[in-house]
Amino acid sequence: MKKKLQNRILAIGLITLCLWLLARSIYIQIDVKNNKEITQGKIIKFINKYQANYGLKYEYYIDGVRYTGQIGIDPFVCDDGTKNCIGKEFTVYYSSKNPENSRIDLGKYEKHKTTVEFVKLKKKNIE
Repeated sequence: MKKKLQNRILAIGLITLCLWLLARSIYIQIDVKNNKEITQGKIIKFINKYQANYGLKYEYYIDGVRYTGQIGIDPFVCDDGTKNCIGKEFTVYYSSKNPENSRIDLGKYEKHKTTVEFVKLKKKNIE
């Protein structure tokens, strides 16, 4: 009987954690959409999380302050042969209310993203 109760508590805890992570991801995406500003960011690191999960870390500067973000990807190669476009610059959308909330637009390499984006952005060009 105790084992069943422990399993239920564990299951409820895991479900709660998953729901919280999902809600947080959606909140960040809505924040970026509703308070969208644009800058340029640079991919700075390839991340091999575990097993077959990979990501990219990117950086961008707002008013002289450095911010970083991460996205999940399937490994790829840029047109110039650079693995995962390390060192390349791309458009970053960020929240004017909380610049830590951001999304990088990989342009023609977007198809390699594995991060789920629930909220679509209307993209604008940087002047």
